[in-house]
Amino acid sequence: MPARRIALMALAVLILLLGGGIGAGVWKGGWQAAPKLALDLEGGTQIILQTQSRDGAEVDSTAMEQARQIISQRVNAMGVSETEISVQGGTNIVIDVPGTLDQETSKAIRQTASMSFRPVLGVVAPESTTEGQPSDGGGASDGGSASDAGGADGKETSSAPADPSEMQFDGLVSDDTEQAPPEAPAEGELKYPAWSMEWMTPEIQTELMEADCTDPSSQQETVSATPADEPVVACDPDGTQKFLLGPEVVAGSSISSSSVAADVNPTGQSTGFYVVNMSFKEDAAQSFSDMTKALYNGEVASPPFGIELDGMVISAPQVQEPSPGGEASISGDFSQDQASQLSDQLRFGALPLEFDVASEQQISATLGTDQLRMGLIAGLIGLALVVAYAFVQYRTLALVTTTSLMVMGMLTYATLTVLSNIPDIGYRLSLAGVVGMIVAVAFTADSFIVYFERVRDEIRDGRGIVGAVDHGWDRAKRTILASDSVNLIASVVLYLLSTGGVRGFAFVLGVTTLLDLLVVFLFTHPILQVLVRTRFFGKGHPWSGLDPAMLGRQVPAYAGRGRVRTLEERGEIEEEGPRETLAERKARLRREAAPQDEAPTAASADGGGIDPMDDDTEETSR
Repeated sequence: MPARRIALMALAVLILLLGGGIGAGVWKGGWQAAPKLALDLEGGTQIILQTQSRDGAEVDSTAMEQARQIISQRVNAMGVSETEISVQGGTNIVIDVPGTLDQETSKAIRQTASMSFRPVLGVVAPESTTEGQPSDGGGASDGGSASDAGGADGKETSSAPADPSEMQFDGLVSDDTEQAPPEAPAEGELKYPAWSMEWMTPEIQTELMEADCTDPSSQQETVSATPADEPVVACDPDGTQKFLLGPEVVAGSSISSSSVAADVNPTGQSTGFYVVNMSFKEDAAQSFSDMTKALYNGEVASPPFGIELDGMVISAPQVQEPSPGGEASISGDFSQDQASQLSDQLRFGALPLEFDVASEQQISATLGTDQLRMGLIAGLIGLALVVAYAFVQYRTLALVTTTSLMVMGMLTYATLTVLSNIPDIGYRLSLAGVVGMIVAVAFTADSFIVYFERVRDEIRDGRGIVGAVDHGWDRAKRTILASDSVNLIASVVLYLLSTGGVRGFAFVLGVTTLLDLLVVFLFTHPILQVLVRTRFFGKGHPWSGLDPAMLGRQVPAYAGRGRVRTLEERGEIEEEGPRETLAERKARLRREAAPQDEAPTAASADGGGIDPMDDDTEETSR
């Protein structure tokens, strides 16, 4: 099968797959049949957060940028695309969310998340009950969440968890009323060490037993409202355990780094699992070291410490050895995805600032809709001018340009629709993206012009039309690849270095550049190869756009066997009067090639001839 047919069939299959996928998604998967629109076209919600530092110090630009990045990480992780998050006025973060703001995204944006490291004073079953006793925490299971807690230097162990309902606290609250009261703490210090059993008062034990962790979110607000210097009762995200945590020892904002590495055994061989390495800033390293030392030495009934984020215990690793340098690694038969998730939570979980919602308003898409309508009108006018110019310049050959632009538009629409409906991508078409599509029309038309002009140059040089198409393509495709490569590199760089609408423009520009290559290679060149094998284009009809005479070909054409046809033979010398037909030109050439001595005989045959011996006639002829 010829390559041109394979290319056209491949393009047809691709279009059918895109169309069929969109149709099936709309029918069964709740997809939309058009690309989803961004904030400037669909409208949405704008939230302005006013910031302040936790210690009352002046907010610097570095902290603001870190906060912006963390909020962006959270929102993007929820699949909300085309969200614009920017810093304005030095102390405000402006968040523009397209479409309807769902409750989960709103909560993630509004919540001033805090992370803290606290000792675990006890663990009980998740059910709400006033009967039974709290456990001694005898350890937690392995994993990267509270339900998977294990050991740590934080190294987490992989031992099976004990049943929390079978564990008991022993002697947690002293009955000795004659004990001397504790000394008054210095300002800013705790009454007791954070891991002291003195925090286990009857009131906190009652709160522990009454808390219901079958709904893990039920305790989040309570934990978030509890001061850092008091114990709290928190749940794990899975709702499988309740934790009694001592006061905060180290704030999550004190983490300086967090990374994922392969876990190795004592001999240096990989175990196939991963660990999370973390380190603390210098001012918090000693506090973390003191806590791990106390837990390791058994100064508290429960050996793990809890990592509390947004009111939930995301991990409770057991201390297998102290951490004197403020560095620790958390292990527990993690897969790479589990380890990466925990590492991201540690790195981005705690914001360095506190936020108040200064304003929240709905943004109308009226202005964006008007701009979209005017942009589309401008795009249609430009497209019409391109098509008109193509017909003037290339005549009927412009049908290839017009059809290719239609295929390009269809592929672009289908591709953006699919990208909009895939949850992991969630692309939204913005006004900047529409501009990118309009600009892509120029790039696509440029590819056609390069190709057609290369073919016409080959015809001017004396090559046949079919051969000119093949040789012109060999020259044109290198230029097209070079041009589109530059456009693709520019769009990738712009996408990586920009945000918001500019990134949307770069994304559409990159997609359309790839589609331009697809259309030129799978449609434009193959369809032209098919057309030049027809009589209209292959014989160079004056309206085909490939007529050698109209292109000004002024060199002899190769006739085979080392011989060329002259311009006279081809009838391409301009003469006054009407142009000779092919039959007239052949008759004239035969007459000119006939022997001169046959001329009198031919004349006598016509009218009796002239007697050369007749003096009168001879005199008359003179």
